[in-house]
Parts: sequence; structure tokens; C-alpha cells
Amino acid sequence: MTTVTTKPVQVGSGVPRPARRRTLQPALLELALTALMLFVVVTTVRWLMGTLDPGADGWWNTPEGRLLAIAPLSGYTVTAVMFSPWGRVTGGHVNPAITLAMWRYGRTPGRGVAPFIAGQLVGSILGVAMGRLVWGPAITTAAVDYAAIRPAPGWSWAAVAAIEAATMFAIVAVAGIGISSHRLARFTPWAVGTMIAAQIIAFGTLSGGVANPAREFGPALLAGTPSLLPAYLLAPPAGAWAATVVIRRISARCRHS
Repeated sequence: MTTVTTKPVQVGSGVPRPARRRTLQPALLELALTALMLFVVVTTVRWLMGTLDPGADGWWNTPEGRLLAIAPLSGYTVTAVMFSPWGRVTGGHVNPAITLAMWRYGRTPGRGVAPFIAGQLVGSILGVAMGRLVWGPAITTAAVDYAAIRPAPGWSWAAVAAIEAATMFAIVAVAGIGISSHRLARFTPWAVGTMIAAQIIAFGTLSGGVANPAREFGPALLAGTPSLLPAYLLAPPAGAWAATVVIRRISARCRHS
């Protein structure tokens, strides 16, 4: 997982124009990549969940069965984003929690964090809007609903937040181990994509299996169902922050042992 490397900016004198460009361009690329990711997500949900036949039998014609196809498509879309030319410029975060983690790991400059996150959230809205434009009313049906996430009945705000934080903790911990090793770095995008797919399969019909604030931001807003949005927005960054604390402490102990 590579990120932009820039020279430090002198505090108090304003950000020089070339430095602003080095911050703005990657943020715009993150916006575009996140919009593309959300369009793929909406398209996938439209054609898989939106074509369920209530009268047909078979495991494939169930939400759980279709989730087995959605999970790898979603997970490895993130891997493809990370390997893409634009992703190699920005790191292909497409996730505010990952941006926060990469800053904590020293891979993303501090001045880039807010623009990256803003770009990702705006890109989330644009990607869903693009899906609405392309697929029309089909994505407004109850089965698709703008690809917004719904936890299982009975799942509280706290339960959703706990699972979201825990899954993001695991993803960021694996990413931190991967990027710290030259031998493992090239496998990190595949590991991240696999873990995203696994958590969707494990928790998709329970907590929603998002672990990405940008993944739910646009769908929830356009669907008009933001009641659980705070859990999806806040829990993954909390889990990411906790993972960086643990991994950095382990790394420091290893260096001094």
C-alpha cells in the first residue's frame, strides 16, 4: 500500500502553491476512486440483490447466497483500486479509516488527511448518484435501496459499532504488518481485499459488514436512512486508531529487543 510522499511544509507561512497541488491532486484522485468504487458497489447490489425472485427456490436466490458473490467483488474491487495507476499515487485508500491509519503509520502526510477524507465522502455521494443516473429507479427499490447497509433486526448501535471497530482493527493491523515488510508489502493489497471479503461474508447479514465510512455515507444519505450512520462513520476510525497504537508499540519493542 503506497502513499504520496511530500516534503514537510513550514508552519505559519501558509502552504506553498506546489505543496497545495501535491495535496489537492491526490485528494481529487481519492474522490474519483471512491466514486468508482461506490458505482461498482451499487451496480453489484442492483444486479444481485435487485434480481431476487421471491418465488424461486435455491440457496442462490437468497440474500445470504448472493452475499457470497458480493463479498469478493467488493473486496477485490478495493485491491484493484490499490493496484491501479491512480491508486499507486494516493495509496488507494478509498476509506477514511485507512487514511487515518496510514497517517499514523507515517505513510500519509498530516496535511493530506482532511482533504483525503473529504474527497472520499464526496466521492461516495457521487458514486451512488452515478449509479442512480445509470440504473434509474431500479436502485431505489426495497431490495437495493441505494446499496445502503441494514443490520439484522435487534442489532443495536453499540453492537454494530463494536463489530465495525473490531473488523477495521484487524484490517489495519494486517495492513500495518504488510507495509512494514519489504517481503510482504506486495501482498498487502490482496490481504486487505481478502479480509474485506471475509468480513462481508461473516457479518454482512448481521452488522452490515462495512468497515468503511465512505462505503455507507453516500448510500445512507441518498436512501434517507442515516439513523445508524454515526456507528458506521465513527467505529471504523476508532478501530483503525487502536490497531496503529498496538502495531507501533509492537514494532518499537521489536526494534529495542
